[in-house]
Amino acid sequence: MRPRALATLLVIGPLAAAPAGALAGPDPENLPWPELLPPAPVPTSVQPHPVPHCRRVGIHCMDDLLSRLRIQWRALDRRCDHRALFSLAYLRITKGLRDDLARPHPRFFRYRDWMIDVIVDFSNRYFATLRDYARGRPVPESWRIAYDEDMHGDTSGGQDVLLASNAHTQHDLPYIYADMGMRTRRGASRKHDHDGVNEVNNRVFDGLESYYAAHYDQQFTWIHMTSPLDHIGTLEMVKGWREGAWRNAERLMNARSASERRQVEQSIDVTANVWADMIRSGAVPGYRAQRDAYCRSKHRHP
Repeated sequence: MRPRALATLLVIGPLAAAPAGALAGPDPENLPWPELLPPAPVPTSVQPHPVPHCRRVGIHCMDDLLSRLRIQWRALDRRCDHRALFSLAYLRITKGLRDDLARPHPRFFRYRDWMIDVIVDFSNRYFATLRDYARGRPVPESWRIAYDEDMHGDTSGGQDVLLASNAHTQHDLPYIYADMGMRTRRGASRKHDHDGVNEVNNRVFDGLESYYAAHYDQQFTWIHMTSPLDHIGTLEMVKGWREGAWRNAERLMNARSASERRQVEQSIDVTANVWADMIRSGAVPGYRAQRDAYCRSKHRHP
């Protein structure tokens, strides 16, 4: 099954990421339903704090992250490594976030320092999991599935991006929000900024599809030849994952005991793992060789 068709089927029933410079005006494809859902009360005692690669918060933290992501993507791209697709998405989304956060008055964000801390902390977890997998250390099951498919499976490029997005969003993101705090000291919710990321994701998506089709996997050329629900369905699915991550972070912060927190953690694991199994189930046997040959043909140098 095509990755976007899979996304549409998964999203439409339950309603369960242009290069970043094009951040202007509302996008009618970004349905604003998450903004209508009120945040739950959580403790205000947890607040942003320094993290590796961002000891003193500022836009330089985003620039450093972009540099590291660019180095990673170029290395993966040269090898036609299947992880290059998610790496490029990460790079472009981060660039979109950085460009808006660097504005005197960001369009999508109210809490600049908090959002920068969240982004860098989130990326630290991504890089750490990648290192752990490469060194044979245990990683969360949803990430193991994603990387196993990247390295050995017959999944399409779209499935690979969805697998990594699922693991990073549904498994990792709740812990980052719970670690950085979800309300200001005065009690104002930071959900507005969480929802603002959906707009950046939406604006990056079209340009990614075109680049993927031209360089990695010709299946992406089918997206624009079929129903626009393929495109919108994927965006809504990821948006649903992000909303679920926010709610799970609230549950983590509101856990009243270690046992209650473990129950929340287990539910986070189960959700991400079930989605990972569902996404990879559409793999076509033998597609890896076809996809790799296509990528190599697009990466030949004179």
